[in-house]
Amino acid sequence: MAIEEVVITMIQVVGILFLVPAMLISAYNCFLLVTAFPRPRKSNTSNQPTDCQFIILIPAHNEEGNISKTLLSCARLDYPESHYKVCVVADNCSDRTAEIVRQHGVLCLERYDDIKRGKGYALEWAIDQLKDNIDAFVILDADCMLEQNALKVFAASFAKGAGAVQSRYVVANPDESPLSYAQAVGNTIENDLFYASKSRLGLAILLRGTGMAIKKAVLSEHPWGAHSIVEDVEYSIGLIRHGVRVDFSSETQVLSDFPATVGQLTVQRKRWATGNLNLGKTQALGLMRDGLVKKNLQLFDAGWTLLVLSRPLLILFLAIAAVASITSFCFAPTQFSLILLLGSLGFIALNIVYFSVGIAVLGLSFKRLGLLLRTPFTVARLIGITLAGLMDINNNAWARTPRN
Repeated sequence: MAIEEVVITMIQVVGILFLVPAMLISAYNCFLLVTAFPRPRKSNTSNQPTDCQFIILIPAHNEEGNISKTLLSCARLDYPESHYKVCVVADNCSDRTAEIVRQHGVLCLERYDDIKRGKGYALEWAIDQLKDNIDAFVILDADCMLEQNALKVFAASFAKGAGAVQSRYVVANPDESPLSYAQAVGNTIENDLFYASKSRLGLAILLRGTGMAIKKAVLSEHPWGAHSIVEDVEYSIGLIRHGVRVDFSSETQVLSDFPATVGQLTVQRKRWATGNLNLGKTQALGLMRDGLVKKNLQLFDAGWTLLVLSRPLLILFLAIAAVASITSFCFAPTQFSLILLLGSLGFIALNIVYFSVGIAVLGLSFKRLGLLLRTPFTVARLIGITLAGLMDINNNAWARTPRN
């Protein structure tokens, strides 16, 4: 075999290795997309139960610039004041976070530990102190705002048998920059075309760290022991392994200003990419294997979800497959090269349609059209951050996202 033929064969193998997983992920996403419509209407929360006792638990590390807005959103909730209270965990803070919290008349627990640092440890410490005389915890990041109906929606989900509930996670500043707009599109897809469909089909739901509610009984039976940089996903997997029902609710949401600058985005996305890729490496195949052995669809789907969460990684796979197939066809225009080329281009087109639906669901304006035209550069940055996360996959150090 001539050396040119060897090189072409190697290029084709690379194309296949990247195209096959991209095809499987795309097919899964499109299946969920089809089941996302028609979108269910929001139910009337005026007659929903309000007897569930909540603690809204807010872990905070040096959040003096954000915490007031978060506490004000909690004060405006449409729920009896006697049936919920707010607690902030000022975790290793060196600013005025605790002082500001107390000025709002809110309970503040201060924690200092130079070794056990991070959100997971703060939650574990606080939950252990606060689980008397309540029914459920709502975990809320210190830069987020709950929708007014949130507690009613969570209570209704618990009444229907859920052990934990995740609300929609919404970008509050989609029009601030191409970076925030791209993340708003991604979150819309994740909320409305991914998790909402999975919840309707009874598939695995992974908690997203904020705007989530967990019953005290669940936390008593399965204590919080997740300490990785993606502690929410880690705890979700534990719940799914033990058969606890985790729901996703489209009827309420939590809003947060997302990174609008490259510096902010790099810190946040690298942390997420590193943590999720590390969990995927260590747990995804095991979950899928256990799901097959136990004939448990939830377990199998949880493992698969860990593998398909990264959309920048999917775009990278499609791009590599496309480059390999085009190169193969240009230098060896055989029938196999043509099939490989048509397959890669066809699935790229399919994903363009998929992302276009997300853009349409979020809503398009003249300003957003301008931001959309600049998103290819943002996507390139996200791919670079994901690759950096792959290179740093064993780093489990938590890093706070810089704020304006």
